[in-house]
Amino acid sequence: MNIGILGAATVGQALARRLAAAGHEVVIANSRGPESLRELAMQLGNHVTAGQVTEALDNPVVILAVPWTRVRDVLTPEINWRGRVLIDATNIFTSYAPEFEVDDLGADSGSEIIARLAPAARVVKAFNTLPVKTMFAPVPVDGARRVLFVAGDDDDARAVVHRLIADSHLHPVSIGGLAVGGRLMQLGAPLSGLEFFTSPDMQSPA
Repeated sequence: MNIGILGAATVGQALARRLAAAGHEVVIANSRGPESLRELAMQLGNHVTAGQVTEALDNPVVILAVPWTRVRDVLTPEINWRGRVLIDATNIFTSYAPEFEVDDLGADSGSEIIARLAPAARVVKAFNTLPVKTMFAPVPVDGARRVLFVAGDDDDARAVVHRLIADSHLHPVSIGGLAVGGRLMQLGAPLSGLEFFTSPDMQSPA
């Protein structure tokens, strides 16, 4: 599968490495341009290339892995999403260590904001409830898989994300649409930071 990743920090790099290792073709991009990512792309795997933001966007699946404060700069109105799958891997931090601050969205949610900013995309929330070091850490029992939650309003788009999660040696679990499931996955919500594992005899769905 051809995948674009917007953002080359911790989350973007980790997902690029995992998905490339599974055989997916990944274009990773940031605001500084591909030259700033050439060496990193080579380190992330043979199936990773550095590209312009427009090149990352020109894929059937796009992962949004930029800081929350940059989302509106990236999801500009002129982008024609044409029904592409947009995976929202963001968290609503407005500042990071040593002083973490979380955006106050009131009655709104981050995923619903992203869906409004990319109205022709099929938005799926995933890869955000666990820190990267936890998400891809060794599992405590051989054959078990760590659970990742998925929320989205389009069944086919969720199925695509399920496959990518399974290809990353994780176990996807859908929890509904963005309005309900996305809110449960948001920072401070019940599923944020919650870690579950499958039993070794369970199979991750493709």
